[in-house]
Amino acid sequence: MYTMGEQKIVVITGCSSGIGLATAVLLAKTEGFKVIATVRNLQKRESLDRAAGESLNKSLFIKELDVSKEDSILKFVERAYFEDGRIDVLINNAATSHFGAFETFTMEQMHSLFQTNVFGTARLTQEVVRKMKIQRNGHIIFISSSSGFSPCPFMDFYVASKYAIEGLVGSLAPVLHPFNISVTSVQPGPVYTPLSQSIVRNEMGKFGMSRELPGMSHEDQELDKMTAAMKANFLKKMKEHFSTDIAQSAEEVAIVIKKCIEEVKPQILVQTSVTTTKLARMALTDPTGAKTMERLISLL
Repeated sequence: MYTMGEQKIVVITGCSSGIGLATAVLLAKTEGFKVIATVRNLQKRESLDRAAGESLNKSLFIKELDVSKEDSILKFVERAYFEDGRIDVLINNAATSHFGAFETFTMEQMHSLFQTNVFGTARLTQEVVRKMKIQRNGHIIFISSSSGFSPCPFMDFYVASKYAIEGLVGSLAPVLHPFNISVTSVQPGPVYTPLSQSIVRNEMGKFGMSRELPGMSHEDQELDKMTAAMKANFLKKMKEHFSTDIAQSAEEVAIVIKKCIEEVKPQILVQTSVTTTKLARMALTDPTGAKTMERLISLL
């Protein structure tokens, strides 16, 4: 069981870039933390190696973990507890995304996204929760998104996966409270990461609007052009967002996560910026969804 004054063991998934990398490096350079930074493929650890600097293999240790695979999860958890005896904080950050028209996604693409963003994340959390209950202590953090309470056009399945995470957090938190386990959803808005920038540059077109559906009639193709035009307008608005101070850096989000870990009584929902808090407030005061619909239509 964790006691005050001990080094906290923090496991973070998805650390090859973005928020995961920034959080791992920040915590590793802060006294009192030992960080297990995981990556899906150890061949893609170069950026993390470089950013870790002198912390590497001292307070930051890089391990392989693919949350979409059951055997990888089980092997990782077994090894982590064998080496350190406990996990004090689990930060579920690994995620994938997409951008495209709803009807163009294949079942395989839908399954793949949910396997990482929801099912694999939940499976890893299950294994850690079992141990934390024995410890009678722990903190589970899910890196969600403002998309978990405020929809986003052309990212339908990503949005759905984040709504699923928000539901998981809300349901799990009260059940784990008696075990002294905190559960938190961290909700960033636009963040400068390799993933978000690939969407803005429209490098993910292969996941939608890049192909005609089999058997499309001329009328269907014309409708597809309408959808493509809306997609182009929305991408333009996204680029404008990222060219202003609305978007945060991964390092700014990492600071919020660190503060969340250090709180005596962590909040359940944590927005990382004023902009995201405004969106959350809007969602809570729009019971019919009319205001949200009006706002989103204006972006297309």
